[in-house]
Amino acid sequence: MKSWIAFLFGSALLIVGTTQAQAAVQLATPEQDRYAKQAVPPAGKALVYVYRLGDARPQTSPALWLNKRNSGQLEPRTYGMWAAGPGRLEVRAGRVDATPLTITCQAGRIYFVQLAVNADGSASLRQVPYGTGRTEMRAARLVLDPAIAARAAAAPKPVAPKPAPAPAKKPVVKETRAASDVPADKGTSGVTLIAKVGSFQLANESQIIVAGLTRNFSAATVAYGLEGEWRLENGFAFGLELFGHTQDYTTTGSAESGDMAVTNVFFNAKKYFRPGALVQPYIGVGIGSATTTFSASPSITINDGASAGGFAMQGMTGIALRWRHVGIYTELKYESAEIEDAAGEKVDASGTGLFAGVSVQF
Repeated sequence: MKSWIAFLFGSALLIVGTTQAQAAVQLATPEQDRYAKQAVPPAGKALVYVYRLGDARPQTSPALWLNKRNSGQLEPRTYGMWAAGPGRLEVRAGRVDATPLTITCQAGRIYFVQLAVNADGSASLRQVPYGTGRTEMRAARLVLDPAIAARAAAAPKPVAPKPAPAPAKKPVVKETRAASDVPADKGTSGVTLIAKVGSFQLANESQIIVAGLTRNFSAATVAYGLEGEWRLENGFAFGLELFGHTQDYTTTGSAESGDMAVTNVFFNAKKYFRPGALVQPYIGVGIGSATTTFSASPSITINDGASAGGFAMQGMTGIALRWRHVGIYTELKYESAEIEDAAGEKVDASGTGLFAGVSVQF
């Protein structure tokens, strides 16, 4: 292994509890920075990244305290990395008596913490999901431990140093692959609003409704949905959805035509897989009610122009791409709904839909 690789891990992977000297911030080389961003936790340890982006006080560099040990400073667009044993880790910024951010570390896991300096000079810390940390930390540069860096610079050089052998390719590939496979099984909790549009197609496009006449519905039409859900850190979500679609229809053997508007209200339960990652597949189910209203022209009306209702249920699956507060959704859903009016006339509003939408998380 090249000497600089050993230097990287000697200066960056510091076991929590090691006191660091207060010295000027020294940045890693681009190659060291790249390897640090691909690092995997040492055996029996967790890996903790603390990073800082641009903020309101770029001239201020607050100290970091890990378990009340001074662990260096971060300038804007820099980050540090530490190996921590399993158990409770308290991260503070600015003062040793500041309110801590507490992380329960597990061996083999990677954690990301964002540091920000506010306009009033106070420092704030927050833990972010795995996908968010990986994405945002691309704009930051690794800070080396100043105490170890100073000792390395002062060490005497050998008279006739032998060239170090080239690093083996296999360990590099192994590290990169393992870093990308770290499970992102913990996300953030909160309220998410989702708006989506798409197309909906009835399962039964030709139905006999009222007086033995056959109504022929359009093959597909524009549909819409508005959903609010409460997401938990483990990926489960519960919420309400308003979903509607409208089909045009004609009548065989008659001049009658019109449209059928279907409105659904569902209570949904979902499971998002890899809730802390950028790409999150999900599945879900919902139960609720469906109502429909018919309009007809010129004179014959279905259900006397009134609305009818019935029980409805649905299943859905899709993929959500989520960043910190916004996301993009794709969804395939199947709805089962049979609607009946007071006279006993029935309409089958079951069908399938394909949707795309956006989300905002609070």
